[in-house]
Amino acid sequence: MTRSTIMTVAAFSLFGCGGGGGSDTPSPAPAPAAAPAGQQTAAPSAGAAAVDWIAVDERSRTVTIDLVAGSTDSNNRWNFNGYANGEATVVVPEGYTVTVNFENRDPVNYHSVGVLERAASYPAIFDDAVPVFEGAITANATSMTEATAPAGGTETISFTASTAGDYALVCPIPAHAVTGMWIGFEVSASGDSGLRT
Repeated sequence: MTRSTIMTVAAFSLFGCGGGGGSDTPSPAPAPAAAPAGQQTAAPSAGAAAVDWIAVDERSRTVTIDLVAGSTDSNNRWNFNGYANGEATVVVPEGYTVTVNFENRDPVNYHSVGVLERAASYPAIFDDAVPVFEGAITANATSMTEATAPAGGTETISFTASTAGDYALVCPIPAHAVTGMWIGFEVSASGDSGLRT
């Protein structure tokens, strides 16, 4: 292989996947809006960390998650709020209504998110990405050209976390999950909430 060919392949690998160098330290997503007057936002439970992108309201039994794809250079920008490869787990209480405000900051690639069964590994291509809860997946989740657009595209999904268990927030676009674009999603029967790392 000539040096020119090697350089072309390296450039495609680096820029074709939206990445580059930079810090691998996750940075927080924007803070969610404050709870309306008369509502209280719960502190995270024992074993879960406080983060400004997960807000739990016990009175209304709701969770709001501001989830950002490509928020850092970590995992070549194929990450959720800087986390990839299952290195963090979002924890929500069973029975709560969950709203995910999803934003794609990757400058190049389309991304999506769905609450899927947790797996030891994910396929390169999903035949069908079926969410574990009705409504728990963004539109056109397996499409490389019709999912949430790069450079600031947004989408909001809402669902009820009706069954306790260990699941995952996964990007089912071809090759994304298999290369680490997923984090844990736990529905807690004990009412725990927050982020575990």
